[in-house]
Amino acid sequence: MKDTETRQAKASPAVSAFLHHMKRAGSRTCLCGVECFTLAWTAGLLAAFLFDLRVLLLLSAAGIFVMLRLTRKERILLLLGAVLGAAVWLRYDAAVRQPMLALDGKKAVCTGRITNIRTLAHDRAVYTLRTGLNGHRVSLEWYADAEIPPLQIGETVTLDAELTRIREDYRYHTAQVQAGRGRYLRIYDASLTHREPASGFSPARVLYAYRQRITNQILAAMPEAEAGLICAMLFGDKLMLPDDTAAAFRAAGIGHITVVSGLHLVFFCSVLTWMLRRLGVSARGICLLHIPAILLFILLADPSVSEARAAVMLMLSQSAALFGRRSDTLRSLCLAMFLCTLTAPYVICSASFWLSVSGVFGIGVLAPFMTKHIHGSRIGKDFLSLCCVSAAIFPASVLLCGQSSLLAPVCNLLILPLCIAVVYFGFSLLLTGGLTGFLLPVCGMLCRLIRSAAGLAARLPFSQIVISSGTVRLVIVLAMVFLLYLMFCGIPQKPLAAGMLGAAVLIAGFSLALRIQSQREMRIAVLGGSKQAVAVISAEGRTIIADLTDTPRNAQYAARYLHDNGITKVDALLLSGMQSAAGYQEMLSGVQADAVMLRHSAAWRPDCSVCGEVPVFCESETVQLADDTFSLQISDENVQLQWNAVQISVCGKNAEPAENADTVIRYGDAAEYTVTLRGRTDQGSNLLLRFAKDGSCGVSSAG
Repeated sequence: MKDTETRQAKASPAVSAFLHHMKRAGSRTCLCGVECFTLAWTAGLLAAFLFDLRVLLLLSAAGIFVMLRLTRKERILLLLGAVLGAAVWLRYDAAVRQPMLALDGKKAVCTGRITNIRTLAHDRAVYTLRTGLNGHRVSLEWYADAEIPPLQIGETVTLDAELTRIREDYRYHTAQVQAGRGRYLRIYDASLTHREPASGFSPARVLYAYRQRITNQILAAMPEAEAGLICAMLFGDKLMLPDDTAAAFRAAGIGHITVVSGLHLVFFCSVLTWMLRRLGVSARGICLLHIPAILLFILLADPSVSEARAAVMLMLSQSAALFGRRSDTLRSLCLAMFLCTLTAPYVICSASFWLSVSGVFGIGVLAPFMTKHIHGSRIGKDFLSLCCVSAAIFPASVLLCGQSSLLAPVCNLLILPLCIAVVYFGFSLLLTGGLTGFLLPVCGMLCRLIRSAAGLAARLPFSQIVISSGTVRLVIVLAMVFLLYLMFCGIPQKPLAAGMLGAAVLIAGFSLALRIQSQREMRIAVLGGSKQAVAVISAEGRTIIADLTDTPRNAQYAARYLHDNGITKVDALLLSGMQSAAGYQEMLSGVQADAVMLRHSAAWRPDCSVCGEVPVFCESETVQLADDTFSLQISDENVQLQWNAVQISVCGKNAEPAENADTVIRYGDAAEYTVTLRGRTDQGSNLLLRFAKDGSCGVSSAG
């Protein structure tokens, strides 16, 4: 203990102050080397991954300010961590990522073992195949054809497959999510040439069968919506979770309960500890049994980045008691971050990883520090702690997901206890082999109450904030770096709280200013992929959706754009035909439209509505909307727009645009659109055009 105090005394004043405050907050940190090295390692890894000059300049400036307050030893650790972190990503990128991407579109013979099975709509199976490519062991998702016979976990198969790169789709951030798991390729087209049944004992196969048995028991005891919710809470399996429930949970700020993470592992270990104590197991024996139990739980649930991070932290925390040491939240978090990124550098691009790390930092470090000297009711202190957690998660949530819930502290205080009760019921069912199945009706009632409460919270005005502006995101990054620097300097709680409040006001001010600016311009988003095209037009507070190709997927693109830009009301929805109408009826169920028009008359039930309105059939093939400053005319697959002095023509690849058009936007069978603007041509998919009243225009990606 004396050596520890001596080493702390030799640290720089800034680090000593920071460690002192963290110690008082409940995070007992003995040395700053681990934290200093890990933060620099993560910054270097992130800078190499983004490879953006602005990020490099920002991190360099932050590093210079920090290094001014460090000792020579700490500076060496900081530089060493940053260099090694960047080197690890560059090595991974050159040795693994780029060779994998180079296999896009190529044929390969893949021999591997089935490690996981998912069932999609129409009973189509998706198998996770662990195989070798270019000298590396990788996991590939194989979307098997209907004629492929059912396979089992543990079976070895050989495929003649065509490898396809996972590409980003505007509707879903699939490529980003899969890249965070180290997956860059998929198999859509393959023939099964050899199949070898699994032999011997396979823990993965046994656990999968056990999980399916418990899932079937849950499905038999309650409606599908409630069963899907409890399966998501228990296993992280969201295939049966209704889309509206998932969206409501995200808007209410309790979406983390449907992702198996540290929260679930803590609950699991709590139930296990209670059972072992009743059996008379010693404290040391409980700690030893927790480690294999955590590993088994990871195999049983859907593995994720947050689960791996939580498992490392929990095992470090449990092992501390074996050696007579106290656990340290900050150090455990840093070690978990280092081990996760060392063994899997690709997690640096995972939203799940950053949300998990931010949440643990908020609940384990920031909240205890900010509430240390607060006295009063327990509920008030818990609410303030939840506000600290939300503040810690806010940057990662906005930067990586584009949105953050403003009701998260309230919903976590009121709704989360009900979710915890359901999780405990689920774990009792899991640990007793289904013997507590008589409790499932009670679980179903709680799940219905949770879904209703989350849905009510999501419908409240200002329940969440959606930020898509790059300027606001830059302000958030700068504010986050500044606040972390204040914490590093050991600033007391009240000035830090004032700084956080000031940062929130600054971000809100920038968002409001940009929103006001957007009211003075016209925006046209041309969205879609191959053979899909839909235009979302916003001008002076009005939003009009013009479906151009009458394909069901158009609604998915429009719904994504409305969600990302926080638009909940549409002035007019112009539909081409019945196929698109059905898609909008499903995807825009939470959006209100003042008018819905169908351009082609067809059989439509008079009691069916789209966006809250019964569609009106147009007698002519041409639809016109006009007022003093704005006019729109749509006919066939062409849209003619006039806003003030700006003339825009949106047309198919073979159509003739208006003669007086200042800007021509063409779409066709390809996934790219061509924008011709006063002699300049831009090409790309899912483009966003911003027009000012003077006719000037900027072209950028809508995503």
